[in-house]
Amino acid sequence: MSQTAAASVRDPGPQGAPSSHVTIDPPVLYVGTPIALVTTTSPDGSANIGPMSSAWTLGRTVVLGWGAGSQTLANLEREGECVVNFPHADRWSQVEAIALLSGSDPLPPHKEGRFRSAGDKWTPGGFTAQPSTLVRPPRIAECAIQCEAEVQAVHAPAGPDGEDFRIVEVYVRAVHADRAVVDTVTGHVDTGAWSPALYVFREYFGTGARLGRTRRR
Repeated sequence: MSQTAAASVRDPGPQGAPSSHVTIDPPVLYVGTPIALVTTTSPDGSANIGPMSSAWTLGRTVVLGWGAGSQTLANLEREGECVVNFPHADRWSQVEAIALLSGSDPLPPHKEGRFRSAGDKWTPGGFTAQPSTLVRPPRIAECAIQCEAEVQAVHAPAGPDGEDFRIVEVYVRAVHADRAVVDTVTGHVDTGAWSPALYVFREYFGTGARLGRTRRR
């Protein structure tokens, strides 16, 4: 490196730049993720609803995180299909109404004392089943965006959480959107009309005003 180039590099000093950060130990790391209601088919043929907030997408692949003892995970592994339903923010109270209900009976040990078994989550949540086009589990009519999907892979995460959780990759075969959130010109989701329910450190939020748009298309 030339002396001129070296002179242009600022020496941060032994401590680096001053920081306003502190080290914390949060019980969960839901920094801000969309809520999804995943419908699957249980062994008795009924449709189960699994509320969750550990989901992210890449192309048409949706990666879902589930507790190892959940009924939804068992259904996904057995049936290989689901619908990933995304509710609008104004539906948050319906999501909360089934948050402590489990499709497992008996309950897995980590849910005992907090959850209760429920074969029907549709009635408590005020949800309506809507037939799917490509998979057996129904869509949720009250959810503005519905993704019919097939399971591609199930993994145990590396590290200490490996025995407690599973990572499920599903591939979206069909996407349905309520007309109220569809741009009639482009046929895409109108982001001004769509406000997904978000889970932020166990608090419910919707999106705020649009801040800008990426140049990437």
